[in-house]
Formats: sequence, C-alpha cells, structure tokens
Amino acid sequence: MRTTELFLGFVASSPIILLVAAQSAQELINSVLNPPPGSEHYSSYSSEIYYNHTLYNQTPIASTNYDRLEASAKLLLPAPAYDYAAGGAGLEKTVASNRAAFDKWQIAPRVMRPVQPRRDLSITLFNRTLPAPIVMAPVGVQTLFHSTGERATSKVFGELGLPYTLSTASSTGFSDVAASNGAGNPRWYQLYWPSDDDLTRSYLETAKANGYEVLVVTVDTWDLGWRTRDLDRGFFPFIEGVGVQIGLEDPVAHEKLGFNPLASNATMEQKQMAALYHTITTSRGISPVWENLWKLREVWGDSPILLKGVQSAEDAKLASQWGLNGVIVSNHGGRQIDGAIASLDALTSIVEAVNGSMPVGFDGGIRSGADIFKALALGADFVQLGRPILWGLAHEGEKGVRHVLKSLLAELEITVGLAGCSDLGQVNKDLVTANI
Repeated sequence: MRTTELFLGFVASSPIILLVAAQSAQELINSVLNPPPGSEHYSSYSSEIYYNHTLYNQTPIASTNYDRLEASAKLLLPAPAYDYAAGGAGLEKTVASNRAAFDKWQIAPRVMRPVQPRRDLSITLFNRTLPAPIVMAPVGVQTLFHSTGERATSKVFGELGLPYTLSTASSTGFSDVAASNGAGNPRWYQLYWPSDDDLTRSYLETAKANGYEVLVVTVDTWDLGWRTRDLDRGFFPFIEGVGVQIGLEDPVAHEKLGFNPLASNATMEQKQMAALYHTITTSRGISPVWENLWKLREVWGDSPILLKGVQSAEDAKLASQWGLNGVIVSNHGGRQIDGAIASLDALTSIVEAVNGSMPVGFDGGIRSGADIFKALALGADFVQLGRPILWGLAHEGEKGVRHVLKSLLAELEITVGLAGCSDLGQVNKDLVTANI
C-alpha cells in the first residue's frame, strides 16, 4: 500500500512523524467493516452494534447504559436475588458513597495528540501480560442470577484472556470453573479464610491443583455486615446450599463431617449440615490477623498473595511489610460497614503509601469505562468488576456477560483515546481534576 509522510512539527524538541495511508474509498470501508483477523480492537464493538442493527435489525441483548442494564436485570431476577446483589449494609450509605466518589473527579482530556484507532490497554501483572487491566471480582452465589452461574462468567473472561477470580462462596467448584475458564487462562482464587487450618490448607491445595495462580485473601468479611434487605427477608442462600460448593466438594470437610454430602445416599439434613459447616468456618466472627499469614504462605509458596478489603494507607504499608504481593482497595461493595469511606476516596492515599512497591487493585462502584479510566488515572493498576457482570449474567448467561464486558472494554478504550492517550502508560492524575 502506498503511503505518504506528513511532518507535524516538534513536541518537546522531538519531531513527530505520522504515516498516513493513501487508501481508496472501498479499502477504507473494508478496513472498518471487515477488518483482517486479529486487527479488531475493543472499541470496534460500538461499530458492531450499529452495523448489526443496520444490516440485521438486531440490537444488543441488554442496554449499554448501566442504570438501564440493572433495571432490566431486576425485572428478570427473583426479588431476593436482585436485592442480595444490589443491597448494602445498613442504610446503604457506603454503596451510595462508592458512586458519589466518582463524581468528585472529572476527566480533563488532551487533544491533537497522535492517537490511532487501536489503543494499547495491556498491562503486565504477576508475570502475565494481560490485554486489559480488568479482573473479575470474587462474586459468589452466581447461580442466583442464572443457572450457568460461574461457568458462564469464567468462560467469557477466559475467552478475553482476563483474570477470573473464583470466590470461596462460589456455587460451582474449583475444577468445573477451571474447565469452563479454559486451559492456560489466568485464574485467581479468593479465600474467605476458614477458622480451621486443615480446611484452609485443603482449599488452597485444591486451588493450586486446578491452576489458580494468584491468591486473594478477603479480610473485611470475617463476619457478615448488617445487610437489611437480606435480613428483612431472612434470605441467606448458603443455608439453602447455594454458594457452598467448594465446601461440599472438599475431602477434608468430608472427614470432619464424617460423611460426603454429595454422595447419592446423603440426606437433606446432612447436606444442610455440610452447608452450615462451610459457612460458619468462613464467617464465624473471628478476624484474621497478620501473624497468621505464614500459614497461607506455607501452602501457597512464592505465588502471589493479595489482600482485599484494604481501606487505610497504614494497612497497605503493613501488607507490604508482611510480604504480601499486592492489595485491593475495597469496602466489599458497601456490604459490610454502613458509612465507610468510599473506595475511590481511599485509593490515592494507599497508592502513595505503597509507592510502587506492589500492585494496587481497585474494587467499588465501577459502572462504566469512564469510571475505570478515573480509577486508573488515580493510581490503580487494575480494577475488579462485580455488579455489572452479575446484571449481564441475568441476561441469558454468557451472552449477557460477554455484552457487558465488551461494552466496558470498548468504552474504556474510547475514553483512553479521546483523553489523548495511546496506551495506559499515558493515563495519569494529570488527566483528572477534582470537582470542587
């Protein structure tokens, strides 16, 4: 293809040369409508949506707007399932604060920069090159939202090469999720730290055996918050056997119980007892402590261990001092303490405290690609997605999840480009301004 060079001048004393392709009209149209395999980029999803409607009268399976997505999911779901995911602790002030914190920051884009259609969203995290800084949050009980549950979400994250975090409260076991996620894809395991050391060891060993390579230890949920929506209904899915599959399948749990609750001759009373045992051992009101971290390291070895639920700079420093490999800024989606600090409000001080010594993840209130951009600009190395993925899951399982995830990736790439950036290395605090 013939090209011409266009000299654009000097920036910071360095010449910038852009290559402008001389294409025919048909070549240009084909490059957009029928891009060569492997040349597609995330933002192409918007074109795909427009063209599918123009050519086939098809519209997306769900809205690309979070509020409308949640509203349609609410209509599809049983009320207890919807409230379980949507609700928070107490008066739900922390849920609201997580969202309000994003409104405190506005994007200040730069223009006339040499940005091309494909922006590089890749990052390197724990010796993995990831195509984007997005990780599935460790959300449990996913079969409440669609019968395929974790199988659907893990499959879609595997397709896109993004890390999938399996929750200890999963309604699907280690091996089944690993199979749906796909061989060689990055898998993380989130631990609700059992009070029984034997059970903890067994969970970790099973995770490692099934290819989970990063351990996320959630340390803010050792006792359940005052979740009023669930309390008003008396809704606790774990007693009903949802979200306890990891415990039901565990061989050490079978030994402690004296029976296998998954055996064909297991009684309903035995199954309920096993569900209660798993639930109580992981949330019995006993806080984990720094001094016991060696027990996890003994089993997990040199593989990465992250602490999730960090809200203070001092705890982030302690995490580094105790040899952890990263922290995730989170208040559990506002589900634990009513009136707690918003995750985004806590992010900057934590980023400054660790000073590049470890990766900092972010979880809390993300509803759009622009929200992801703000979190990255304020110093997060990656973000975790929870509620948006669940609302997608409610829309026909993996189809809805795929649509939501592709929408968020597309909006993120578009926002990065329109802010004047070619890659995430250029996304920094200079591109956001406090809305005072």
